[in-house]
Amino acid sequence: MGNSKNGVSRREFLKKAGGAAALCAGAAFIPGISLANDSANLFSGQAVNADMDILITNGLIYDGSLNEPMIADIGIIKDKIVAIGKITGKAGKTIDAAGFIVTPGFIDVHTHCDLTWSRAGYMRALSHVMPSWKGNYNYISQGVTSVVTGNCGMGYADADYWLKIIEGLDFGSNVYHLAPHGAIREEMFGTEVRPVLSTAQLDNLKARFADEMSKGTVGFSSGLGYAPGVYTSTEEIIAIAKVVKNYGGLYATHIRDESGAIMPSGLPGDVESIKEAIEIGKRAEIPVQISHLKIACPINGLKSETILGLIEKARSEGLTVHADQYPYAAGSTTISILLPAEFLSSSGIKDIYKTKEGQKSVKAAIIKVFEFLPPEKTLITLDEKTPSNEGKTLLDISRETGKSPEDVYVGMVCESESPVGVFFDQDESVVKSLMPRDYVMTASDGFTIPKDMLKPHPRLYGTFPRKIRKYVFDEKVIGLKEAIVSMTSLPAEKFRLKGRGRIAEGNFADIAVIDLNTVKDCATYTNPHQYSKGIEYLLVNGVVSIDKGGFTAKRGGKAVRKG
Repeated sequence: MGNSKNGVSRREFLKKAGGAAALCAGAAFIPGISLANDSANLFSGQAVNADMDILITNGLIYDGSLNEPMIADIGIIKDKIVAIGKITGKAGKTIDAAGFIVTPGFIDVHTHCDLTWSRAGYMRALSHVMPSWKGNYNYISQGVTSVVTGNCGMGYADADYWLKIIEGLDFGSNVYHLAPHGAIREEMFGTEVRPVLSTAQLDNLKARFADEMSKGTVGFSSGLGYAPGVYTSTEEIIAIAKVVKNYGGLYATHIRDESGAIMPSGLPGDVESIKEAIEIGKRAEIPVQISHLKIACPINGLKSETILGLIEKARSEGLTVHADQYPYAAGSTTISILLPAEFLSSSGIKDIYKTKEGQKSVKAAIIKVFEFLPPEKTLITLDEKTPSNEGKTLLDISRETGKSPEDVYVGMVCESESPVGVFFDQDESVVKSLMPRDYVMTASDGFTIPKDMLKPHPRLYGTFPRKIRKYVFDEKVIGLKEAIVSMTSLPAEKFRLKGRGRIAEGNFADIAVIDLNTVKDCATYTNPHQYSKGIEYLLVNGVVSIDKGGFTAKRGGKAVRKG
């Protein structure tokens, strides 16, 4: 490892670790000691002499807490960490981590990895033969060992069905699932708009969520910016949340509005929506997770301190409320999201708006949107009808076709399935101001993507390394220990992912070995299919999935059901 202007030089590394190395020399891990305690208490004065399946030596360990890092060996047998300290004895494989840091495998609590299968149709069979697909390469190349699916009220309504798919693949990452409100509601009651369910319907819906929780889901999610969530009452969500709370689950929400647009109440949409999430949490007495925290345009002067203040006040009053965030100033979803709620259906927009008369209303609505989000700020990433549009902005397509940007949009949003786009709709300064809070986790809001398919948001390939390179080292927005906590122990504790998120004796051997000199995201908006760099080794449940920076094609992921 050579010197690096933006990374950590060997001299700096050894200087920082010198005292820790002396402490750890000849030390063994003491079972039963929590890593929340002072790091000096983790080791005794005796060495461990035992044979290991895998031995990671000489690495600077960031254990997933805010403790100071220290150099030690990690011994692994099967899928568990069995010893930490000075370890002698034979090993089936030894990884020399000198000059690198060693962290818990990263946990992404907000993904849509399940949508890759649920929306792939007959092509989902390819997941069995494509290494990048079944290996979840775009995630493991970031150091991600566990993902949570079923977010935003979307995904597989039946947890058993989805998790059996994962079990049949020997997937590259661990998978936990949330019961998705929107998908379950539509499966039970269809796509017809039903703002209020009958008493019997609501009872049946609550029973269904109890059933999904009994299958091992970690909680439930809502997508209140999408149909049918956009038409769903707060009272319905509270009723479901009370059921889920009884099973020890949490509530994760894509809130109704993530912008500074002024609502009829006079409040910015972001403020009104976060207040609703907090109300649900308080009334149901359930932990709340606010998904992909942001302020999207129109910002209208809304400050990050305002939305953070709402969260912090709720936390001070005893509500367990956290958020997650992707480290980009652009979001991505179906382009129908740009329209007001009354236009939306589960596949894009309602059929009534696809008629000649209805399209006039769509056109009028999008012209208003273009006033704060001009057509050059929307990049198409998936268009099943016209794949040649992928990688182009609405303005690009307008110029190519000779149509106005609003006519281009109307034509696309009226397709049977609304295309997906990237929206450059946020302020970088807000992204930075949200990031350092100790209740904000790192998450991609991405999905499993086979190599070179579509033109997705670069966050699918770069989220976690980007946060380390850009926001820890280059711009110093957040400290390294704090960033690692946001990727490991914080999500594990909030989502109750037992045995993960910390390097500790008895925990699962989900471990990343990272070169801080080279770690970086490589994916861009115009060239997204580029794997991140700097993850030298990655273990998933003790299976070496990345070795010396390359994929091994070995997969250690598990479909995990909450106990």
